This record gives sequence, C-alpha cells and structure tokens, in this order.
Amino acid sequence: MTCSKSRHAAFLVAGVGLFACVTQVQASDIEDLIKSPQKYLGQQVEMKAYCTKGGRSGDVLGYECTTDDGVYLDTDDITPDDAKDKFANDCAGGKCEATVTFEPHSYSVSGVIEPDRDVVIFNAKTAKVSF
Repeated sequence: MTCSKSRHAAFLVAGVGLFACVTQVQASDIEDLIKSPQKYLGQQVEMKAYCTKGGRSGDVLGYECTTDDGVYLDTDDITPDDAKDKFANDCAGGKCEATVTFEPHSYSVSGVIEPDRDVVIFNAKTAKVSF
C-alpha cells in the first residue's frame, strides 16, 4: 500500500491489519493543496484551521474552517459533540486553532472572498475536530 504525502495508520481488528491513509497537510503542503486541490478529493486530509459555526460571514449552513493560507473547508457537521460546544462557547468566532480531519467531495476556487488572492474552498459532509 502506498500513500503519497501521508502517514500510515495501522489498526488490528480480529487479527487482520487495516491501513488508512491520512494526508497531513503541513505548512509546506498548503501550497500544493491550493495549486492541485483535485488531488485531494476523496482522500482524508488533516490540517490546522480555525472553525466557526455558520462561517465568518454567516452564510454557511454548517461549519466553516479556514487556514491562514487561503484554504477553506465548508462542512455540514463536525464531530465530536464537545467540539461543537467549544465552538459555541470558548472558541466562538474562530478564536481557537484546531486540527481538522475531513474527506473532501468537491471544491471551488474564489477570487472574491479574500482581497488579492484566490482561496480554495473544500466541501465535506463531516469533519473530525480536535484541540
């Protein structure tokens, strides 16, 4: 099994080893994530981001997570439930950086969200968040 730009996670279930690829996006990989977002569709991506229920502008139905480098994630839901509570209280308005793991099913590029740069917006059904 090969996974480019990822780590391997091994799990032992009933004597059978299962492997999963998680593409951990480090600061040096953000540029590739922006240049070639199609490579990440259907892969599990992990990145550091700031998340807000409803998005920064209040126009997202679920949660919006953003990096400082112009990568956005719009997700319908996040897990676990205590992360939702934290975003509603201590981290309201995107005050806390979190590790966000998600599998994007689509993306778009916008030149109007942030002045002077294009941003990539990934879409995912759900995202796992940890602090």
